[in-house]
Amino acid sequence: MKTYSVLFPRFRSAAAAFFVIAAIPAANAELPSSPLGEAYTISGSETVHGEWGAAYEIVPGGVLNVLGDGATFIVSYNQNYYSTLSGDGTINIGSDAEAGRMVVTSAEPVANDGWVNIVNFGGTVNVGARGDLSISGDYPSHWGGIFTIGTLNIRGTVSVMSPDSNSSYFCVKNLSLYDGGAFESALDVQTSDGGVYDLYSGGMSTGRLRVTGGSFTLNLRAENALGAMPLISFDTDTGSNFRINAYAENSFRVLEFNANSVLELSIADGAVLTVGDLTTKNMVSGVAGAEIVFYDYRADAFILGDSELWVEGNRLYIPSVDTYVTLTAYDGGGNLLQGEWFYDWNGESGRLVLNAVPEPAAVAAILGASALAFAARRRRD
Repeated sequence: MKTYSVLFPRFRSAAAAFFVIAAIPAANAELPSSPLGEAYTISGSETVHGEWGAAYEIVPGGVLNVLGDGATFIVSYNQNYYSTLSGDGTINIGSDAEAGRMVVTSAEPVANDGWVNIVNFGGTVNVGARGDLSISGDYPSHWGGIFTIGTLNIRGTVSVMSPDSNSSYFCVKNLSLYDGGAFESALDVQTSDGGVYDLYSGGMSTGRLRVTGGSFTLNLRAENALGAMPLISFDTDTGSNFRINAYAENSFRVLEFNANSVLELSIADGAVLTVGDLTTKNMVSGVAGAEIVFYDYRADAFILGDSELWVEGNRLYIPSVDTYVTLTAYDGGGNLLQGEWFYDWNGESGRLVLNAVPEPAAVAAILGASALAFAARRRRD
């Protein structure tokens, strides 16, 4: 089994978090009462205080703008039995022309027995080119979500810090990371059913992308768009369809399969997707229902870095975890390709090669065309 060290982003220590928090100006105003259902602009420093059972809610139609050199929106939580910030509205943090900050941090140590997301915001958060969203403080570690955002659009900087090793997740359903944007998370990032990630920049850094059940699409729209992400994992065994559309050269080190997990690949002409190792979550043996589906199949488009793999029939075998992965391929017209698969290892990398044979209907069409051509020649003769 191969092992890798994971480098978390900068500012992950408690001391660093302290200095970030200490730099926040003192609160000098109060937000309108919750729920916020209209547009409101923060130009100074305003705070949401986490109190028992009282989340600040921004409802659909509500827009919170954080704009100006001294503009800071502070979410100061002190528990996670109830969310401190919720809603389905919109938060705009900075813009291309103006600064703005949103800071999520703890007012005091938080008990480790709460299971509700501190931020449970299903709406949209836009971080402008001069904007900054930072999350820090003392929060529970519990192998589940702790901060959730429905849609996160990043042109500035997003930092999720942790004072120590923490097993909670930062959950984002829809993510767009644009050129010049940076997204660094000391927590694993978890997807949601129906979510789409569009990565136009290589500024993403996290230990693991956890793909949940249902459907999820990852669009790699630039070279090295995954940045410093070492690991992508199918997080559940309840059935996941994970599609990667690669428009440029990209790579990551490890892909973990789970039961009933389907990886769909569409790799544009001239693009290459490289994965160092294939394995299963927690190195579980005999995982069933794993599959790789290729669209517009090309053997040179998907490269693997494991020399120990081999193919049996239409299944790729991963010997380290005694797991078979079914292989399916379609051509550019959406036609199912049939033939003999084999794993081509050249001493440095491997390809999944399909020696395709035409479908019976295609063979009949070819024979029919040949017969017509022969008949036409006979008539000319």
